Amino acid sequence: MHVGDWRGRSLGRYDRAVADRGEEGILHVPRNEEAEQLVLGAALLEPDEVIPTVADRLKPEHFYFRAHQIIYRTLLDLFEEGEHADAVAVANRLEERGQLAKVGGRSYLGEMMGRVTTITAVDHYAGIIEDKALRRWLIEAGGKVSELAQQEDLPLEGVMDRAEEAVFAIAERRSAPSFHSLREFLDDHLEMLMEVHKDPHRRPVAALSTGFEEFDALTSGLRRSDLIVLAGRPGTGKTSLALGIVRHAAIVEKKKVGLFSLEMTKEQILERLLCAEAQVDLQRLRDGYLPAAKWGLIAEAAGRLHDAVILVDDASTASVLSIKAKARQMMRRHDGLDLVVVDYLQLVEAGIKSDVREQQIAYISRALKALARELEVPVIACSQLNRAVERRESKRPQLSDLRESGAIEQDADLVVFIYRPDYYDDPDQTGPVAETEIIIAKQRNGPLGKFRLMFHKSSATFYSPTKQGEVVPF
Repeated sequence: MHVGDWRGRSLGRYDRAVADRGEEGILHVPRNEEAEQLVLGAALLEPDEVIPTVADRLKPEHFYFRAHQIIYRTLLDLFEEGEHADAVAVANRLEERGQLAKVGGRSYLGEMMGRVTTITAVDHYAGIIEDKALRRWLIEAGGKVSELAQQEDLPLEGVMDRAEEAVFAIAERRSAPSFHSLREFLDDHLEMLMEVHKDPHRRPVAALSTGFEEFDALTSGLRRSDLIVLAGRPGTGKTSLALGIVRHAAIVEKKKVGLFSLEMTKEQILERLLCAEAQVDLQRLRDGYLPAAKWGLIAEAAGRLHDAVILVDDASTASVLSIKAKARQMMRRHDGLDLVVVDYLQLVEAGIKSDVREQQIAYISRALKALARELEVPVIACSQLNRAVERRESKRPQLSDLRESGAIEQDADLVVFIYRPDYYDDPDQTGPVAETEIIIAKQRNGPLGKFRLMFHKSSATFYSPTKQGEVVPF
């Protein structure tokens, strides 16, 4: 019997179309029979050496031909059971399962082993198999996208988001080792720990500094894939604190920041950034009464902002799907992204059919957390607090004050509250500078705590207080 008669193919959506209509006139299905045979043959010859090399890289679905999928799955099963997975053991297991004839019998196992001249090139051929599989999955994703596009009853925004998710899902399937030997990173990590010991202010490499020493001391910075909720009552400085972090990340740390402002226009955001960076009065700038001597500071601040990568989207009706799509675009077009800020969460449109606001907010918070994980960047979401805090004797916020949904508390890795006594007419807090308490109310991977910052009202900026009680810019 000819090998092609029994081998069969792994029929995906695209392959079925080819099988049904014949290959003539149809695009070629990416596959490489020889590479698959060589990897399987090498594994049958030297299972103890080859299988550990390819097992973390290739799954049965990476193989195109059905027989090869069955053989490879059997190899993995025997290896995971601690059995010696050579040709004899594989043939016996296939026979026990009634699959030996389906893969061409013992003769085909011997044929594959006979093709192998060396096992040193196994990694190369495994790469070919992976490449072909990814191309097939892209073709299948293209078919799904085409079907979605033809469903005109679906909102276009939802179609585009699902199309992007299909492509990103394939990118995430690219192999990466899921385990590492301690010896691979032991020396490097010990060196990092020693550096931290020498300088306690040093942050982990994966964390992003907020620009506030006290903040970084409690959190070790903002970590990749984390959702950070920055919450407070209206007018307490949520946007100002978020923009302070944005300025530090983009100007000092030279990071790329995506900012979604649903409350202010891009011009208003620019004015705030300019005044905060130049340390000038925001209202005087807007009213045209800024002293001439201050324009030099504005020009210097403008130069620093010009060199920074701060991407502002000020669409006032942004949905969670559009935020996800635009964040992906920012990452692609600017060769990466280091921080995403959404101001603020309750203004985001959920885009789901639900009249229950709590369900909508829960969907938004989950989507933002998923975005943080997908892009592997910290996502800061500003959030409102409900009015319950104003009815209590103690005005300090607590987690139950997060407005409209307990899902925000559940999804967030870090919840930060802004508490300003002057907001509640504290007579001791009148004047141009307000003492502010920043409360770490939830931290999934660290301690809770609080620290003081000073809020300069005219420039809408936060500062760290010095030991002498003075206020200095961070």
